Parts: sequence; C-alpha cells; structure tokens
Amino acid sequence: MGRGRSKGAVRQARLAADPGREISRLRQELEEARTLLKQVELNRSEAGSLVLAKRLATLEEERQVARGLAVEATLARSKAEAELRRLQDAIERAPGWQGWLLRRAKRRLS
Repeated sequence: MGRGRSKGAVRQARLAADPGREISRLRQELEEARTLLKQVELNRSEAGSLVLAKRLATLEEERQVARGLAVEATLARSKAEAELRRLQDAIERAPGWQGWLLRRAKRRLS
C-alpha cells in the first residue's frame, strides 16, 4: 500500500492545471483516430474496426472529461472575479485612516 496521492489523482491535478494542453492533446488524438478510421475503411478488416471502436469510445470519454474541466475552470474563474470585486468594494468602503491607507496602497499598486 503506497502513500500519497494515486496516479489518477496526480493526472487529474495536472489536467486541471492546464486545460489548454489537454484540449490540444485530445485534438491530436482525434486526428490520429480519424487517420486510423481511414486506414480501417481502406482495409475493411474486422479487427481494425474493433480497435477503432474502442479508440473512439476512449476519445469520447476524454472529450467529456475535458469539457467538464473547462466548465470547472470557468466556474473557478467567475468565483475568483466575484471575490476580487468584493475585496475591492470592501477597500473602498473601509472607514477611518486604515481605509485611507488601504485605498492609497491600492492606487499605488494600480
């Protein structure tokens, strides 16, 4: 029994970190599958059809995972933007000299 995260968790973390890379990889795999499909159509072999069917099913599953990751990334971004707006509003409404210091620091950072 190993310690730490499983390989699946590491892969998911890596995919979540860079959805653009995952989308590019899936597009490349889709192109490879299309090439394989053309070869199978030319050969008309039953074994090739089985391989192709399995590969297309895998690609479809990975496409759905990539779509889910893109939705999660969009949600995370909108949550982060909302939190940023709340913080900016809180700085603008902060009373007293501490509020003045916060607003001054904010202007200097901008």
